[in-house]
Amino acid sequence: MPEFIFSLRSHCLKWNLALGLVLIFVFPNTLWSQEMPCRPKPPYEAPTHKTPPTEIQESKLHLKDNGDGTLTDRDSNLMWTQKDSYAYLNKCLTYTESLKYVENLTTGGHVDWRIPTIKELASIYDETQENVMAWDHDPEYPLALDSKFADGAAYWYWSSNNGTTPLTKHCAKTLYFVNGMIEMRRFELCNNGGVRAVRGIP
Repeated sequence: MPEFIFSLRSHCLKWNLALGLVLIFVFPNTLWSQEMPCRPKPPYEAPTHKTPPTEIQESKLHLKDNGDGTLTDRDSNLMWTQKDSYAYLNKCLTYTESLKYVENLTTGGHVDWRIPTIKELASIYDETQENVMAWDHDPEYPLALDSKFADGAAYWYWSSNNGTTPLTKHCAKTLYFVNGMIEMRRFELCNNGGVRAVRGIP
């Protein structure tokens, strides 16, 4: 039995040797002429990410800086104060306080300033603009307000549209200049809000 196993192994060895010689002579170019890679490929490196440049959109408004603290909107024929009450006083105002504020305002030498209507406020809400210009300069809440208006602004403004609701009296419509939302607020509220005075141009 051992002699048979030895003979079988010897036969297989001879067969493998013969097969190897055949491969060398028949396929010389495919087996031995090509260099075998000895070094591993370098690790893949992703290309550096480049943030595409942000396009600065032009404001849809056509405001003229009058150089006296006022801005003229040539489309609506309205004049606005460059600073709102928050930028001027560094504090929020209730509705009653806003009324007194515009009554005593003399910006640009004019004395006929008033609280704007909600429609007039909507005319300066500019969805093409996102300017960090509120009083706390929070980058998470940019204002849809033209940069010609002064820095340090309120987040929302009172309007002259006031009335009552089923739940409370003495409310006025306000416009939130972060997202354009119109809300009814009680006269005594003022958190982050104020008034942007306006006057008609004769």
